[in-house]
Order: sequence, then C-alpha cells, then structure tokens
Amino acid sequence: MSRDLLHEVRDVLRRTNAIRSEREFCEYWLGKSECYMRTLRFNQIDPSADALATLSDKLSYYAEHMRISEKTNLMSASNEFQRLSNACMNSIQKTARRKWMSAA
Repeated sequence: MSRDLLHEVRDVLRRTNAIRSEREFCEYWLGKSECYMRTLRFNQIDPSADALATLSDKLSYYAEHMRISEKTNLMSASNEFQRLSNACMNSIQKTARRKWMSAA
C-alpha cells in the first residue's frame, strides 16, 4: 500500500516537473539513497516511516508555498501536494496502529 503511495507521489512530481528521475525522488524528496525505490521493489517491503514523514513534510511545505503564491495556476498543484502529504501521514499512522494493536 505505502509503495503504491510512493509511486503515486513520484508520478505527480514528474508531471509537475518537480523531479526528472526516480533518483531525484529518492534523494531529494525521501532523503534516501538513489536506489531506495529499487530496494523496496526488489525486497517487496514498505517504505520506512522516516521516508514517509520526510516526504509528507516536504510536500506540505511546498503546498503551503504554492498556496500563498500569487500564481493562480499553482493552486491545483498545491491541493494535490497537500492531499499526498496527508496520505503519507495516514499511512504512518495506520502502520503504527497495526503495530501497537498486535502487541496488545
């Protein structure tokens, strides 16, 4: 599920010209190594909470800056970035809840 979310964010960032490659996405938006996404795919594992939190914060940061910009064409991208930021935080919360509920 979280891997699908990362793919969605990556694709949105490509469409908005915020990134040119998966390498840029991994390094500059996730704060991870250039091969992070390949590693997730190869090992069939979900992204770390750290990667999702970093991504969420950066998306939210840029959403806010686009929102206060006088460029009206950025409003749609701002809303999309905020939606994706919220989705990242929800993913973190769902994973955390699953962990503590299964330990009880």
